[in-house]
Amino acid sequence: MRERLTAIGAAILLCAVVSQGQAQGAAKPLVRATMRNDVGIELLGKAVAYSFSYQRMVGNSLGLEVAVGALGGGSSSTSSTLLFVPVSAKFYLIPKDGTLYLTGGAVLVSASTTSGPFDNATNFYGDVGLGFEFRSAGGFLFRGTAYGLFANGGYFIWPGITFGYAF
Repeated sequence: MRERLTAIGAAILLCAVVSQGQAQGAAKPLVRATMRNDVGIELLGKAVAYSFSYQRMVGNSLGLEVAVGALGGGSSSTSSTLLFVPVSAKFYLIPKDGTLYLTGGAVLVSASTTSGPFDNATNFYGDVGLGFEFRSAGGFLFRGTAYGLFANGGYFIWPGITFGYAF
């Protein structure tokens, strides 16, 4: 009889510990809510080749981002530079650390060149996209996005992948 009571008591204690652990796991806050800033490098993406970005969360579902990327080259007599400055917003669809998001914004392109489509000008193009983000409690950040880049009545589908750090 005593052995049965001990076994029942152990089972009740085990259930209480498991229940307490699940309750603590459910109360865990979103990493986006505690680590509201992130920096990263996006390969391909809105700035065509690469960009360095900073994003600030202004709520649990909305992030504002600014980035910069540059391409350049030349010879001893000529040179050219393209500067890309993407500005965008992200709307997170799921309140989890791994979530889908929608993004949209504009990219300022400043060119100092006499060749190609930009020809010493400042231009804009728009971007919209659907992506996935994972933000770990340790700060690691990963994003993959499918963008639609559009200007002058046309569009181009382009991927982007970001690796970064949240703090």
